[in-house]
Amino acid sequence: MMTTAIIGAGNMGSALYGGLKAAGKAADVWLCDGQEDKLAQAPANRRLTDPAKATADCIVLVVKPQSFPDLMTSVGMRWKDSFVISVMAGVGMDTIAKATGASAIIRSMPNLGARVRRGITGWFASPAVTSEQKRHFEDIFSSIGMTVALKEESMIDGFTAVAGSGPAYVFLLAELLEKEATALGIDAATSASIARELLASGSLLLDQGEKGAAAWREAVTSRGGTTEAALGILKERGFADIFHDAIAAAAERSRSLSKQ
Repeated sequence: MMTTAIIGAGNMGSALYGGLKAAGKAADVWLCDGQEDKLAQAPANRRLTDPAKATADCIVLVVKPQSFPDLMTSVGMRWKDSFVISVMAGVGMDTIAKATGASAIIRSMPNLGARVRRGITGWFASPAVTSEQKRHFEDIFSSIGMTVALKEESMIDGFTAVAGSGPAYVFLLAELLEKEATALGIDAATSASIARELLASGSLLLDQGEKGAAAWREAVTSRGGTTEAALGILKERGFADIFHDAIAAAAERSRSLSKQ
């Protein structure tokens, strides 16, 4: 495995290192962050507080986009010969190449599911990325879930809108279910449990692969029944169109961030 340095030990950086550690793939991985207390999960000899001292075959940038310019001011061109993986939203490949001097770059976008190793990571590679480097990327990010290779860098904006922001849509549905259960007189704790179990059981059924989402929806929708009545209102009010517009707005926001 290539030597690897994860720059940034916030939520995603910590999840990534934790996934590698759980998979037994962290032997040649360094964790770097300016706040030493965030490095506790890494062995003492694999902790770095100065990114300029991170000299590895692969550099994984898991920092806030607004912190990137200052980071590169301190690092300079030390990573120009490294394979660079970016987990920064809204920072285009050309910007990363110019700042680091590197030519082998993968731009990626994982989501919150990484925290429970059920994440979804979309990625796009520059032409200079080798097959070996792509395999290394897969080794790293498969430790936190599934990966999706994108055909064009521009597809990252749409992917971000669907999968990157996707957990928020699920949590919103849980909030609404809780609210309606509470309105029926069910106590708050039980309402939260109902919402949680509904989403968990639905996910498990989909995970089994017996049926797809549409087939399960049809299976639970009896003609003339309560579910049909509820779905009829959603259709009448244009729920599908509203959701489409919401995804489009998220994708457009992602594109605008890339241009800032």
